[in-house]
Amino acid sequence: MLNSSEHIYYSRICGKLLGDGSITKQVGRKPRFQFTHTTLDYHWCNYCYRELKDYIPLNPPKYRKIIDNRTKKGYTESYFVQSKTSELITELEQIWYKNRVKVLPVDFISNYLNEEALAWWY
Repeated sequence: MLNSSEHIYYSRICGKLLGDGSITKQVGRKPRFQFTHTTLDYHWCNYCYRELKDYIPLNPPKYRKIIDNRTKKGYTESYFVQSKTSELITELEQIWYKNRVKVLPVDFISNYLNEEALAWWY
């Protein structure tokens, strides 16, 4: 059973994973949690980082510019947050991914989808 503080973090993680968050896993390495926001959403990206960093070992938002010829400017700009590895992220990867395809874990979502999770998803 999770305490109330852990429940809050799981709700936020639930919202992130339903939205712009994902868990990546390179071959032979442990999984990492990550999310990306456009430069216009830097404050939201930084807020999410600050609200999760005490529970998930996250690196601060990092600016990234990627060549993208599909855009008028020819590139996209964003802020990227990626975690270090942890047992929690390994557990979340097993819940949210089957054969490296993201699934909707109904039990997890029904336990942690609350008003804040919806806001983080949106």
